[in-house]
Amino acid sequence: MFRPLIVIARRFPVTASFRPTYAAQRASVFPRVIPRFMQRFYASTPDDSTTLDVKIAKAKEWFEEGTNRWNNNDLEGAKAAYQESAAQHPTSDNYYNLGNCLYNLGKPDEAIDSWLKCILLDPAQLDAHVNLANVYALYMKTPEKALSHYKIATELNPDDGEVQYNYGVVLDSMGKLEEAVEMYEKAVGNGIEQAEKNLRNARAKLSGKAAAGN
Repeated sequence: MFRPLIVIARRFPVTASFRPTYAAQRASVFPRVIPRFMQRFYASTPDDSTTLDVKIAKAKEWFEEGTNRWNNNDLEGAKAAYQESAAQHPTSDNYYNLGNCLYNLGKPDEAIDSWLKCILLDPAQLDAHVNLANVYALYMKTPEKALSHYKIATELNPDDGEVQYNYGVVLDSMGKLEEAVEMYEKAVGNGIEQAEKNLRNARAKLSGKAAAGN
């Protein structure tokens, strides 16, 4: 049985179809967006510096417009603004925020595409990896893809018990009990009480397999 994942409030809202008990009281209508604009250069063949400066300035304006619209619950407006920002000067931040908009507009496939572009520009963007893992596990039903992003996320932040719990749940659902136990233990150590029951159950299943000679 696939147990509910923790939907991490700073990354996703609790939706009508998925209401875990843990962290529900912290959930907001929208996930966190990055409020700043990072002037990063990713073009392999940069434009003339003056032209590039103009593009960066326009990208920053659109980024700020997107954040303002996001804060006013205007998802369509925020999406359009972040798209314009990325078109002017792509950064991991505008793609990350665009992905959050698309997810909340019920477009998980497009959200995945944006988050993948985000981590292509910044492989260490923790929340993008977590969002990808959660969507792959919950909505796309592709747990192997989810595992790869949970693994990266736990390496980026070994103290994030919520991610470790989710990682354990997916491992558990796939019958990878030894690895699930390891993740549950880490989650418990990082203060996730909900992981304690899962840990007991996973250990019991391991004991049952051992007794049966499997």
